[in-house]
Amino acid sequence: MKVELKGQFKNDKLIIKKCHVCGHMNESHQEPQKCNGCKKSFLPVNYFSKVHSKSQAEYEKLFAFGHEMHDDDVIKGLTVLW
Repeated sequence: MKVELKGQFKNDKLIIKKCHVCGHMNESHQEPQKCNGCKKSFLPVNYFSKVHSKSQAEYEKLFAFGHEMHDDDVIKGLTVLW
């Protein structure tokens, strides 16, 4: 069965993030918050350059969509923009 992912924006990029624990490849148009394989939690890209949140709702807003990210935002080898 072929699954096609469609972005919310015209130039939305697909974010591919490899889990550093189990090696599972996670694909989404928004940064994954957890690995789909082992459920390990991920930090958002550029977490330390963003304002630290005080609530769960603010923390979830730190995860970017594909159209908001650039090549220099990702950790090479763990995350790819496609």
